[in-house]
Amino acid sequence: MVKTYVLKIWIFIFFLICQHRLFSQVYSNNDRAKDKHFIYEVKEIDEFFERFNDAPGSFLRGVYKAHHIKFNIDRQRLIRSLFNDENRSLDSVMVSKFISDVTRKKKPIYLNFYGGNWYAELTCKFKYNASSIVIPIIMKIETAQNKGSKWMIVAVGSSTLKSKIDVTEMPQSKIKTKIISPTSHGTNFVSLKRAFEDKENLSSYFETFYFKRSHMLELYNAILNREIEFLDVIKIKYHFLLADKWIFAVENFPRETMNSGWLINQMQRVSSFEMDNYRNKLLNGN
Repeated sequence: MVKTYVLKIWIFIFFLICQHRLFSQVYSNNDRAKDKHFIYEVKEIDEFFERFNDAPGSFLRGVYKAHHIKFNIDRQRLIRSLFNDENRSLDSVMVSKFISDVTRKKKPIYLNFYGGNWYAELTCKFKYNASSIVIPIIMKIETAQNKGSKWMIVAVGSSTLKSKIDVTEMPQSKIKTKIISPTSHGTNFVSLKRAFEDKENLSSYFETFYFKRSHMLELYNAILNREIEFLDVIKIKYHFLLADKWIFAVENFPRETMNSGWLINQMQRVSSFEMDNYRNKLLNGN
């Protein structure tokens, strides 16, 4: 009995140590495979940040520490594991250049959760005219002077929505402390339902600087006047604009492999002009 238990422990350790060869492997459906999948899957975008930055307190490092195993995975390997291996259109040479650039010894590049150079693109479903429509909503993390943070709606994409009432000025919220929590992404932004039902404080959730752009104004009017009802977030895609030269998009791939969860599915190197165009396109709801 004791020997069997010890053998199981050593087998588990062996699989952890050999993880470099197994990052993309499909494995059989058993308890040990499920454990490995849970360990290496990028379960939340927060975990993506941790692994990209090789954060000392990351979930992955915590697992190794809990099993008294030396963590010998360098940052280059960690970032490489964040690419969607099943996307054959990703340029392997460009991926290598990207990894080399962000992990360079002199001034390496890290992601900043509160830095403002990343956006969440939500594909949202609404009830409208007795049927449903899809409206893209762009959100970003904003940090206030008191260092508090929140998710804000900064752009709305085009749709078939046509609001009957036109409010051109956004009234002030009655309770100015109302926010969409900075952790809302962890629950697929279900808090949007509460926010859109909060008519008295609706303006707290929209970025006023972009308010008069047509698609955002139309959505605001439709919500305020109960012409549409928020149903669900169908899909989430994160856009990262890094160091004025790299753009990459992260999407969720829930599959039974180690290379699963929130992974980089698109990437390009751009000029500063192209970077500005990409950002403007996002914020104009195109």
